[in-house]
Formats: sequence, C-alpha cells, structure tokens
Amino acid sequence: MAAGRRGRLSASEQARMKRVYTRRRAVVAVCAVLVLVLAGFSTHAAMGGWRREVAAQPGAMAQTASQQPVAIADADMKRGRVPQVNQEEAARARWTNPTGSQPDLSQYSNLSVDVNLAEQKVYVKSNGKTIYTMIASSGMNDATPRGNYVIQQRGTHFYNASEGMGADYWVRFRGSYLFHSVPTGPEAGDYIASEGEKLGQPASHGCVRLTVADAQWFYNQIPEGTPVTIA
Repeated sequence: MAAGRRGRLSASEQARMKRVYTRRRAVVAVCAVLVLVLAGFSTHAAMGGWRREVAAQPGAMAQTASQQPVAIADADMKRGRVPQVNQEEAARARWTNPTGSQPDLSQYSNLSVDVNLAEQKVYVKSNGKTIYTMIASSGMNDATPRGNYVIQQRGTHFYNASEGMGADYWVRFRGSYLFHSVPTGPEAGDYIASEGEKLGQPASHGCVRLTVADAQWFYNQIPEGTPVTIA
C-alpha cells in the first residue's frame, strides 16, 4: 500500500508538471517561428546578393537573355548588306524568267501573234483572245517593220559579228527580222546583262527581243505559219 501511494502524484505536483509541459510547447513553437523567420531573411539576403551581382555584371545576364535576339539581329544585318545583290538578281530575273505563266499551246487552236510597239508587248492569242502576254523590245527609231507576216524558220543560236551580238532561240517572221532572246555574245547562253536590262523599251536593230525563257517557249511552242501582226 505504501508503494502504491508513492506512485501517485498529488494534485499540486500534477499542476506543476502541466505548467512545465505547456512552457516547453510554447518554447518549441517560438523556436519554430524563429527558424522560419531566419530562413526568410536568409533567402531575401541571397536574392539581394544575386540582384547586386547581376547589377554589377549586367553582361552575363544580358548575354543569356538576349543571345537569340542578337543572333537574329546579326542575321538581319547580314541581309541588310545584300540589297545590291538582290537588286541585281531581280533585274536579271526580269529578262531571264518568263513574263508570266506560260500556257501549253497544244491545247489551243487558231493561234496568232500581235506585237504592240507602243506597249512593247507581244500578245499570243487563240481565236482572237489573249492567252499569254510577253514583255518585249522592238527596234530603235521605229526599225521594226509594221505589217502582217507569218512565222517561218527557227534556230537555237546566231551571232552577228558586225554588230558584236547574237541571240538564242530565234524565230523568223520576215527576212532578217526575228523574235529572239535578249542579246548574247559569240556563245549561246552568254547573255549581255546591259542589253537585257533594256527589255521593255525599243533597243534592237529591228528584231523583237523577248526574255530568255519566253524566247525559248516561243521557239518551242509557236507553229510555223502562225500569223503575226506588228502595229
């Protein structure tokens, strides 16, 4: 019985133990709050240090953030140095490429060719309706003969030594008067750019010049005997 009495706490002792336990819980809670506060200050300080580092060395951040835009800008600058080349290519394309979408003339009947000297254009027609229009250069000083003719012989290249020029894909419509490409040198395909750039204005000695692609198409597609009107 004495041992059992010693194992039980009195009411005053139980109250004291409860107070101790409560204080310990309060201390633990305060410590936890302090840990969180200190962690927050540490993070804030680290971020501040990072910002100061970036501010002190802007090149590092700028290099990472703007690396791609700088590459694009460099590419744009490189393209910016090319306009002259592009202009030359565009000028060359004007007298080498087709004027438009070239039709397959085997699908058409009653073909005719009209040369408009005022417009410097050649119109290929079917049953009187225009199916293809080509930019051209006729003779200077009204040297291209007006009138009605027919398509005659043709060839792939000629060279006139007295004039120092030739042409590719020629098609005769009257005597020495031809449809042909922009002028060449002695060799086929050796086109004279300065002459090609005149396309669209009177520039020949009487022949009708066409772009290289149009002259080739005309050579391949226009049948012999097709009527030609020049006015």
